[in-house]
Amino acid sequence: MSSYTFADYLTNNYITLVLLAALSLLMIVNRKMKLQGLRYYWAMIAIVLGLTVAEAAEDIIDSYMLNYRLLYLKTAFVYWFYPLIAMLELFLIAPIKHKDFAAIPYMVSSALVFIDLFDTRMIYYFRSDHRYEGGPLSLLPSLVLCFYVVLLGVWSVLILKSGYRSKGVIALFMTATAVLTVIGESVGFARGLTEEITAIEILIYYFFLAAIDNSENREKLYNSRLELEKQRLRLLVVQMQPHFIFNALATIQSLCYTDSEAAADCIDVFGDYLRANINSLTSDEPIAFEAELEHCEQFIKLEKASRDVGFTVVYELGVRDFRVPPLTVQPIVENAIKHGALTRKDGTGVVKIMTAEQDGEIVITVTDNGKGAALTTKQKEHQSVGLENTRQRLEIQCGGSLGVELSDSGSRAVIRLPRSAAKGGQANVYDRS
Repeated sequence: MSSYTFADYLTNNYITLVLLAALSLLMIVNRKMKLQGLRYYWAMIAIVLGLTVAEAAEDIIDSYMLNYRLLYLKTAFVYWFYPLIAMLELFLIAPIKHKDFAAIPYMVSSALVFIDLFDTRMIYYFRSDHRYEGGPLSLLPSLVLCFYVVLLGVWSVLILKSGYRSKGVIALFMTATAVLTVIGESVGFARGLTEEITAIEILIYYFFLAAIDNSENREKLYNSRLELEKQRLRLLVVQMQPHFIFNALATIQSLCYTDSEAAADCIDVFGDYLRANINSLTSDEPIAFEAELEHCEQFIKLEKASRDVGFTVVYELGVRDFRVPPLTVQPIVENAIKHGALTRKDGTGVVKIMTAEQDGEIVITVTDNGKGAALTTKQKEHQSVGLENTRQRLEIQCGGSLGVELSDSGSRAVIRLPRSAAKGGQANVYDRS
């Protein structure tokens, strides 16, 4: 036999070494990932590498006809390592609580293999010409290996039945390849491929765990962002509630000094307003546009009751059967009245509320014929508070948008919402003075 060299070792184990190097590199690069059973991975990498060295040691011993006693040590390593890999794969996949008890067959087999180092010949021994001979318990290491493979198969079926299909399929694949490898080694069609197949198995399971970890992290990130947006939305709603309530109370207060009967009527309207809106004010869910329109009309009644200067509200509702976040149209109508229609002291102020469906979107437009671009800086700042809150709430709750245009002829605010319900009836144009 020719001399065995390091080049022979690389040639015989090239695929195994590349797979182990790839897995080690992945684990080092992704060391921040908290994957289940990482210690088992490092142990299996070391074991598979040790098996390649053990096989190379046998070739070296035979090549240089070294003392046959060295083959005892090599064989002991093989009989220790193969069942150990199967046991570690089981521990990696199956949620075994009492691992010490599950390891008893391996410990018994390993002890007998160790004893045979002293030529007890219970499991194996070698003759001086390097010929292997089996003892009365020669099948024990193989039986222990099969024991763990069978357990792995049983757990794979249980995992599949539990509904965790992806993990169950991977576990069954590892079981099937282990069985085929044992058969292939015995009959010769896959002899010498145990290390390569084992390396492939643990690499595949690592990718599986990494994919699961990535999926879980994405879900956690999504949930955390969703919760953050919900908290942000609640904060915005809380900010909006006092804004409207205080405005209504201020209106009623002003009437108390000038017209007590009108103030009493406004209190009734305000009570209706609170009863109709209390659920909307504390809800994160969109409401029917009809309900939001009623909110606007309650506000309009309060405004008309408290103003000496009149104004007109015109409705052109091309579509009505859709939902909007609560208190999104009303702040815009409020701005259109206070900073638009009411700036015309001759009573000719007009606010127009229009809805239409365009290109798969619901478009709500509120216009006025007020000062528009001629508003004072203070008026614009006051106006922007409610509009900015509304804009953020539209974006958070339904992916909507709000655009505002100021011109010499007034202001124009446009809400765009993704279409979420069936189209309503025909256009409804009417005047409520």
